[in-house]
Amino acid sequence: MEIRKTANPEKNRSLKNKHFYNSLEYSLVGISYTLLTIILTYPVLFKIKTDIPGTGADSFQWMRILWYTKIAIKEADLAALTHDHLLFYPNGIESMPFSSAFNQMLYVLLSPFLELHVIYTILWLLTFIIGAIGSYLLVKYLTDNKYAAFIAGIVFAFSPYHYSRGLYFFGAATVQWIPFCALYLMKTVKEKGIKNPILAGIFFILVTMSDLQYLIFMGIFAGLVFFYDFYLTISSGKNFTHSVKQIIIKYFIFGGVAFLGVLPLTINEILTALSNQNFLKPNANEIPKLSNDLMSFFLPSHLHPLLGQFTVDLYSNIQSWPAEHVNFIGYIVLGLSVLALLKSSRKPDIKFWLVSTFFFTIISLGPILHFNGAVAFTDSNLKIPLPYQILYNTVPFLKNCRTVGRFFVIATLGYSVLAGYGFSELLKYKPDRKKLIFTIVGFLVVFEYLAIPYPTTQVSVPDFYYKISNDEDNYSMLEIPQNSNAGYMDFRYLYYQTIHNKALVGGYAARYPANVSDFQRKTPFIKELQYYSLGTKDILQEDVTDIGTSVLNANNIRYVIVHKNQLSSEQLEFVTNLLKKTLKTEPDVYEEDELIVYRVPDETIQPFMLLGTGWNRLENWDGTMTRWLSNKATLSVYSGVAENSVLKISACSLHSPKTLEVYNGKTLQSKQNISTNLSTVNIPVTLNQGKNVILLNVPEGTERPCDFPELKNNDTRALSIAIQGVELIDSSAN
Repeated sequence: MEIRKTANPEKNRSLKNKHFYNSLEYSLVGISYTLLTIILTYPVLFKIKTDIPGTGADSFQWMRILWYTKIAIKEADLAALTHDHLLFYPNGIESMPFSSAFNQMLYVLLSPFLELHVIYTILWLLTFIIGAIGSYLLVKYLTDNKYAAFIAGIVFAFSPYHYSRGLYFFGAATVQWIPFCALYLMKTVKEKGIKNPILAGIFFILVTMSDLQYLIFMGIFAGLVFFYDFYLTISSGKNFTHSVKQIIIKYFIFGGVAFLGVLPLTINEILTALSNQNFLKPNANEIPKLSNDLMSFFLPSHLHPLLGQFTVDLYSNIQSWPAEHVNFIGYIVLGLSVLALLKSSRKPDIKFWLVSTFFFTIISLGPILHFNGAVAFTDSNLKIPLPYQILYNTVPFLKNCRTVGRFFVIATLGYSVLAGYGFSELLKYKPDRKKLIFTIVGFLVVFEYLAIPYPTTQVSVPDFYYKISNDEDNYSMLEIPQNSNAGYMDFRYLYYQTIHNKALVGGYAARYPANVSDFQRKTPFIKELQYYSLGTKDILQEDVTDIGTSVLNANNIRYVIVHKNQLSSEQLEFVTNLLKKTLKTEPDVYEEDELIVYRVPDETIQPFMLLGTGWNRLENWDGTMTRWLSNKATLSVYSGVAENSVLKISACSLHSPKTLEVYNGKTLQSKQNISTNLSTVNIPVTLNQGKNVILLNVPEGTERPCDFPELKNNDTRALSIAIQGVELIDSSAN
């Protein structure tokens, strides 16, 4: 006789009801956080067509990062992702391909349907909504209290930390996946199976795809969870060997999933960090500057509509960038955290969150204690060292993390969890008044964190950039001033590039190699326009007004755009005079946009020279600029046509006569005997069309002045021939 198991209709109905109510609850939570986001970021959504959230600055760079991802993908060339050829033209710049891969991918998907600045704003708003939902789910899981969970969502998503970084650090504002990763790490601790470690690994990848620094922070947090799991195992008295085996399996799965997802996103940065040219590593003095000030934990945000007027002056004492100043915890949140502390003896989970929150709070203070901008205390200038230095010396790649204060993002999550625990305990005193208590506490938290109206920046673009956007020719542009931001350019220029699609001389990057601006600093005419000065004469006998047009044409620079409103009257006068004298053309003036636009005349390139490598420092010999070369030095000569020319120099050897070999590429052009007396030497050279690299080689090698007593010179440099008055003349003139 066959016995069949019959379904339990009551049980099935109960499960369906549970799923229905869970779906209803989460839908209401999502809608509530969406409405809160619209209200608490006012007027961001209402200006979505014309403005972006924040104060501009790096926001324009971030929009350009999103845009360039699509450009690089279109080229179907991995090198385009790791080497940005549209900035710092003509050499380009090594770039971090996935600064915020999650946002970059979403932009690529949405770009056919929406404008760049609209997508940026939507992604920015989602960091609040999704972040709040993630924190809600985490605290709901830990406390089984939806009221406490909702308060926690507000604390994390609408924290002053988030508002402040959102002013212009888009990657740092992308915090939404952190609570999800923490949720599944906690589930990994409490539940069996491989589902939770896999999901924790997936959300760890999403954290990495938000901001690369958060990879390090979340990795450290995962390490703390791992040790917490061990602590619970030891405390439980269970079979130690079996329990440890289960723990190792769980975290091996988590680590494996995370590693497989993270490695492709970070391999470029890993290789750079391991190289001898690690430009990602910040200067030592930047780390203390970008650490948190202890006072900032207790100081309401300067964005607060009522309290900000009283704190803005205090924030000015803090050394770091304005968007990094604010880390206000909130006194209501601190009170709820203290309440959680008082109840922590019964609950190991609360202990874990107390320890981890305190840990990340302290670490965010950096290597030395700061308070109200001061780092030295008492009459003896006492400096108080902090534990961050230990972490700095032990955690891989932490040396590349510049903004130490952002460790506080994990502490922010910790305070939201502690606030949830504290609020859950608070409700136990008056369970019949929980809705009233929820309303009052929620209102007070929102009031402390308030940042209405949130700053926005208009994304208007001058007409000229729209005009040339229809030009399909491939050329570059030079924006003046070049050096309005740390030696580079105004951030808005980067956004304008997303409209006109042309390469830019110069640019901006958060991290960059030391030689990134060599073209601007060393190229004649470009150099003068950068520093608003004709500068110090060198050994090359060239007039920039004679060669300026050729320099621009040789480098395919079609337009020079002068931003009048960003120059002083003296700078504007210098720039316009030099451009008019050199280009001999009238500019187009866009009065409304305060632009003066010069189109470079399309002329045959006249030969001009640039110093290359191997030259010693510039010296003044009785009013004549002179440079020594060691055994080799190079000189670049640009020519519009193939022609024969003469390189005319004045030269002398250090102690004994030497031979000067002159090559164009690998072809020997001439050999000249150089005596110890300064004399004029004419060197015939055959120039090819385009760039010619002239090599000056001394086969006898070098000598040191200090080795010859009769010279009475302590100079220890290895020298061979001194050269001055380098001039390029037509062979017929010679």
